[in-house]
Amino acid sequence: MSVDRMTGSARAAVARREADGVVGGPDDWPPHVIVGHVSDVDEQVWSPRLALMLEAFDAGQQPPSFDWWEPDGESTYARYAGTSLDDAAARLMSTRIAMLTRLRELTPEQWAGARAQHETFGEMDVEALILATLGHDEEHRGSLVMG
Repeated sequence: MSVDRMTGSARAAVARREADGVVGGPDDWPPHVIVGHVSDVDEQVWSPRLALMLEAFDAGQQPPSFDWWEPDGESTYARYAGTSLDDAAARLMSTRIAMLTRLRELTPEQWAGARAQHETFGEMDVEALILATLGHDEEHRGSLVMG
């Protein structure tokens, strides 16, 4: 997903929340925290999982197994509470560029053969990992749009 699209939705949500007097907190993340969280998931979940899938494939090992990952809402809020939306968006752009750069480096064999087993999603290949990433993006963009 376009970082611009996420950022645009976040900016609209900021304006809406300010007009309604909504501040947010650990249980109701404001837009800049949501954008920061998406970058955290790129950095802590999607990119490392892609690396593990590729390492196992390249070494001829069994595909890795992944559990469901859920962030700690309070620590995520605390991490980004003092961050501006622009800074959170820049961080997301950075993590997404790193991920896209790695994807561009994959060989056709890695694209076709790297796999993992996920407790919720079942067997995943690289394409399924990308689709899960985009689904996660849309889930959070939807929360920004719907408020």
